[in-house]
Amino acid sequence: MDKSTESLVLEVDLGNSFAKWRGRATEQILLSEKIPISELQNAGLFSAAQQLKINKVNVCSVANREVEQLLVARAEFLWGVAAEFFSVQRCCAGVLNSYLDPTKMGADRWLATVAAKHLYPDTEICVFDCGTAINVELLSASAVHLGGYIVPGIAMMQQSLLDNTAKVTCSAQQLSIEPGLDTGANVANGSLLLALALLEKLQRQMQCKGGLLLLTGGGAETLADYNKAKNIRYLPDLVLDGFKFI
Repeated sequence: MDKSTESLVLEVDLGNSFAKWRGRATEQILLSEKIPISELQNAGLFSAAQQLKINKVNVCSVANREVEQLLVARAEFLWGVAAEFFSVQRCCAGVLNSYLDPTKMGADRWLATVAAKHLYPDTEICVFDCGTAINVELLSASAVHLGGYIVPGIAMMQQSLLDNTAKVTCSAQQLSIEPGLDTGANVANGSLLLALALLEKLQRQMQCKGGLLLLTGGGAETLADYNKAKNIRYLPDLVLDGFKFI
């Protein structure tokens, strides 16, 4: 089939710092892009997909209303399609939410959890999403969400020190787990070391249970380079993957 006329779905993940989107036809990803949220005002938003016959736009968002409305207007302008926003429910695609009020859970965290259950059924799973924040979700082998953790992401840890400590800068050219030889490197490398320590702790917990740790998010690739444990799976598009199962 000619890809220029093929009917497909546009899937969008609106995060705190970045927006990721992709055009998908069944299991085939035709094109994808990742851009800073600050650049969504660009008139060229989704221009790479403009020639495709989009008949459905699915959105998972933790962004503000203004950003969401910008996306809605662009989808309507390009394809005449109303964007559909994913919302958290107590039970979705066979996964049971643990929150007393499921609507208080971030949509991206829930969609990643749903994806995890379907990609690795009957398995204990830890989803480790390293982005602006590090979001951790735990899922039982019977697809019951067991809760999770939220801690600052690597850049947020660094910024917290910069904002609240006098005469401290973050000057490292490249993150490393080696001890820093100046205050800036101490801040930069210390943030990475803390994220890796949490990763290793959870990875070992999953290993003891015969389970998997699914590593995703914008900072995940850096962490994956430091931990090659056999029960870690690096899945950069886990949130977007969830759309296939709802």
